[in-house]
Amino acid sequence: MDPLGADMDEHTLRPAPQAPHDARPSWIGFLGGAVVLALAILIAVGIWHFLGYSASPLSAAELTEIEALLDELGFPPGPIDGAIDEAGRSAIRDFQVTAGLNVDGASSPALLDELRAARAELSGNGN
Repeated sequence: MDPLGADMDEHTLRPAPQAPHDARPSWIGFLGGAVVLALAILIAVGIWHFLGYSASPLSAAELTEIEALLDELGFPPGPIDGAIDEAGRSAIRDFQVTAGLNVDGASSPALLDELRAARAELSGNGN
């Protein structure tokens, strides 16, 4: 007699059920994972791009100063209201071309510094 009560002679063993066979080749699963990963990366880059593009590190007063300086230097930005619209971006691009800067049409602290320097140079101030 078996001390644990597991007399194997009394019970017939039957084989474990077979797992269903997947007829797809293994590379299809890999390809599906790669496609999902690529889509996730594209979505993340898109979100990063649009959030980064719309956020301005400049205050409304600085944006107004950029528009006023552009207008003063002969690059009309449209209404001087502290909101850079398409006319403002076009004026920024025109200034950047004239000043020999990287042309991106974006307002930035570096652009404000360049505009201030251009005004000082034109007024003969130098500061």
